[in-house]
Amino acid sequence: MSSLPLSLTEYTDAIDERWNAADIERAILHDLPRRFHALSTDEQADVLASPPPVTGTRWDALLAATVEHLAELHGQSLPGWLEEPARRLDQSWVLPASGRIRRNAILYAPAAFVRHGALPDPRDLDARGGERRAWVP
Repeated sequence: MSSLPLSLTEYTDAIDERWNAADIERAILHDLPRRFHALSTDEQADVLASPPPVTGTRWDALLAATVEHLAELHGQSLPGWLEEPARRLDQSWVLPASGRIRRNAILYAPAAFVRHGALPDPRDLDARGGERRAWVP
């Protein structure tokens, strides 16, 4: 077990444990940024250096895109594992179901999400670093 307050494996564990889609999405897009933001620069670099296992699901692309986005926001170097083909989708996955929000996801997705092919609702990408309080499903 890592001594860090954050491990990316926690998110792949949730995928492997078959959490429902809304909870996985919320964990990756809200919990991960909040927790990453709270880390020191050195702790962030340590988290980025440890690649999470690949689950073989499209969640791998969303997790990688979120990590890439966070690394860029915090001025961290991008880890090489983000380039693994298993962490990119051949066909874009637009997460929102609503038409207008789907269009916004396509139009306003940050580059990291476009590169990985997983396009969330842009309102989920809070520049403040995620949700303010811990969230437990």
